[in-house]
Amino acid sequence: MPLPRAEDRGARREPPASPSAGAPARAPRPRAARRAARRRRRLLGLALLASPALVFLVADVARRGRHLLTFDRLHAAGYAATVAASMAFWAVLLHAASGRRGVMRRVAGGLFAALFTLACGVQGGFHAFYNIYCSIDSQIHSRSIPWSLVGTLPLGDARVIAHFALAIGLSAAALRLCRQRVRPRRLSRRITQALVPLALVGVTQIPVSYRVIQSSSADMIYFHGVTAVVKEHLGITDDSPDLRVQRRDPERVPRLTARPARPRNVLLLLQESQRADVTCVEHDPACDLATPFSNAAAPGRMPLLQMRAHASTTAISISNLWSGVSPTERREVLHSAPLLWDYAHAAGWDTAYWTSQNLMFGNARLYVQDIPVSHRAVATELDPGADLDYGAYDRLLTDRVIEEWDDLVEPFFAVVHYSNVHFPYVSDPRHSPFQPSELNKTPEKNEHFLNYYKNVVYLSDMAVGRLIEHIRAAPGGDRTVIVYTSDHGESFREHWQLGHTSSLWDEEILVPTWIDAPEGTLTPEERASIAGAKDDFVWHLDLAPTFLDLMGLWDEPLLAPFRARMMGHPLTRPERTVGPVPLTNCTWLWGCAFRNWGMMQGPLKIEAREWDGEFHCFNVLEDPLELTNLGEQACAPLPDLARALFHEMPNVTPPGRPEVDWGD
Repeated sequence: MPLPRAEDRGARREPPASPSAGAPARAPRPRAARRAARRRRRLLGLALLASPALVFLVADVARRGRHLLTFDRLHAAGYAATVAASMAFWAVLLHAASGRRGVMRRVAGGLFAALFTLACGVQGGFHAFYNIYCSIDSQIHSRSIPWSLVGTLPLGDARVIAHFALAIGLSAAALRLCRQRVRPRRLSRRITQALVPLALVGVTQIPVSYRVIQSSSADMIYFHGVTAVVKEHLGITDDSPDLRVQRRDPERVPRLTARPARPRNVLLLLQESQRADVTCVEHDPACDLATPFSNAAAPGRMPLLQMRAHASTTAISISNLWSGVSPTERREVLHSAPLLWDYAHAAGWDTAYWTSQNLMFGNARLYVQDIPVSHRAVATELDPGADLDYGAYDRLLTDRVIEEWDDLVEPFFAVVHYSNVHFPYVSDPRHSPFQPSELNKTPEKNEHFLNYYKNVVYLSDMAVGRLIEHIRAAPGGDRTVIVYTSDHGESFREHWQLGHTSSLWDEEILVPTWIDAPEGTLTPEERASIAGAKDDFVWHLDLAPTFLDLMGLWDEPLLAPFRARMMGHPLTRPERTVGPVPLTNCTWLWGCAFRNWGMMQGPLKIEAREWDGEFHCFNVLEDPLELTNLGEQACAPLPDLARALFHEMPNVTPPGRPEVDWGD
């Protein structure tokens, strides 16, 4: 390599010419421009840090815009406060995750991605299902923290998948953009990283509006509910001491072949808390009880005057109705038994479930969340402000069913489940013929209170009667068999208690039931069998076999293993259920406030509650008011059978009561 010349060694080297050589040098930006650029970067950074909370806000406006406009000043202020809390929480996590290096960068980033995905995905999917946000009401009874974290939603459903996919995408985008654009200084980054634990603790302590109005940010409602579940599992709180419905894991039903005796559809009209003695069960042209509208709409119905539920608790009763499985079965059986929709779907029938019940109560949603139906509506879809106890208005349910009725494809199995005859009751002074009427529980006002209840039944029956009239006038209405019953009754101090779930006296389990089948929908033998059961002792456990027979599935060979678990018999056939049948409000599906059990065989009935030392025995034909205890011996062998049966029931005891060991 040649050495450089001497003149070159001492010469000053010139920089290489730029491509724009010869152009005038660019002047430095003015200070104002630099400040403006920094201001834009800061604003962009703040917008990115606020973006997660804005996602929840924009999504909420899109979902509930009209509802948000109804907030009064107090609820609007509460909503604004939780939006501000949401902004602060997500901003702390994102700012801490935006540093260039360090362990806290990765920890904060992971926390943000996980929590945002869960809150955004769950609340979006839950609202798509139920028109309301997942809250403590729908989470507190969960027996699984992992399932509670995802709202116990069906993760394979397209709507849920879409919302979680969107949440993952948004969280990844927010995290990446913040790391590119925010660029926090070392001091500010260290401050927010130190604030991360405080933010995590703080978000669990923020009070929210979670019921009916839900005037809080969706993410704050979610964290409030999850916090309650975690506290419950850690034993910090005891807000859910009793068993409540958990998500079912039904056995797969093989493809079935339906062979109904006649072409027909099947509809169950299910009432709530309705007593038999306020109902015109048998058609009466001069019906002066609380159900004149359904009475007039179904004049040809066949009454079942001795139908009894096996419980006075809705969750247990509907399990008996829809699965046909005894309430005393093991937990595994009760949570895996297929329901009527599963069988109908397996046979190729169209299916539907419409209800004005608020299924957020006691996890009730989980019992029907996974049923295969083409049409579904629950109370919060009919009215986002549906009451937790009495649900949405029954007239709204009838409106919804009428709107969708013609979309059903024959043959179909459908259930319309009403709810307003549940305390605190829905009444209308304009439609209250039973007077004097007063919502007053004091003993001296008992008759007034009973009249108030009758007026509630009357108002609900207006909706039922209107639906029956529409069905009978609609195409296919003359091919639809309607079965009408109630989940249980209601007591008014006949045996010193009010309401239901507390006992098994007849005022709580003798339920109004009738079957209305237009001409040609039943064979002569089927019609004769149902009509002949008018005064027979029949049970809710007989109704699932009856529905299966109406659908032409009872004799299907592939149904045999499922049929073997069913205690009842189809009312469409002459054989009756004559053996002892269990009665209880305490099962592995739903725990009881205090224990009560019973058993019936024909007119003989025994019952006892946790403070009783023996079973009480009654003959309900000779003593319909159940006033004379005949003693255990008169009902033998029912007491011994009951003791052998109920020792496996869960020992669910409210706080402060001594637990009782009922054996293994």
